[in-house]
Amino acid sequence: MKKISLFAFLIVLLGLSSAPVQAEVFMDYSFPNGVVWQIAGFEVYDILQRGENIGQARVDYKQITMLDQPAYRVIWHQSWTEEGSTYQIDVDSKMLKSGLAVLMSTHSEKVGDQEWRYEGNYTGENMSIGAYYPGDPQRYEYAMNRTGRYADADILPFLFRNIPFAERNFVTFTTIDISSQTFFTPIAMVTGSEVVDTGATQYDCWVANVSSPSGGFTAWYSKSDKHYLVKVRYGDRELVLNHHS
Repeated sequence: MKKISLFAFLIVLLGLSSAPVQAEVFMDYSFPNGVVWQIAGFEVYDILQRGENIGQARVDYKQITMLDQPAYRVIWHQSWTEEGSTYQIDVDSKMLKSGLAVLMSTHSEKVGDQEWRYEGNYTGENMSIGAYYPGDPQRYEYAMNRTGRYADADILPFLFRNIPFAERNFVTFTTIDISSQTFFTPIAMVTGSEVVDTGATQYDCWVANVSSPSGGFTAWYSKSDKHYLVKVRYGDRELVLNHHS
């Protein structure tokens, strides 16, 4: 078990063993069943803060080739206005089709005219990250002598679309967070079902609680075969599906 305390894991297993429904534990999940993403498709989200629409987000899925192997590219854009300031986050993640191991990624954050940018290359023996900070033209290099299969933490809500959904299922896999140059293992528990009304459509959804060092999130995934991310909640902020391709 990677980065999960024995005590916490035992508590989860005790909860699963007492549950009236059949549940499964998937440790270090490698996505053996592939993805449900619609390749060349997209989803658009409204960004809400305490119920007020403050911006919009969009995710696009593409199929590419990397290292002479089939791969995916996920492009995730968010922009919003809060207390008079404009914010923008852009993520471009490229991963192998097999296991969804991230190979290259970029992450940029803009607040007004200030920008933080990170560029990750994980195709060699060492994982390397280049970083740019506001007002500083220098590129800072970080190298991590670490091997293994890591997913991209920046696209976690969309990666979890591809897990086995059933009540009380428990799923983990290891990720790399490019902006902090750290590794962590998010822990997801499918806690039940709920109908979500987006204002335009109602979706019967699975509910998943995901823990992480930054506090985690709660996500609602449609029970359809595509398992669309219908809603995700981070603290007082929600992203709600507006429409999809």
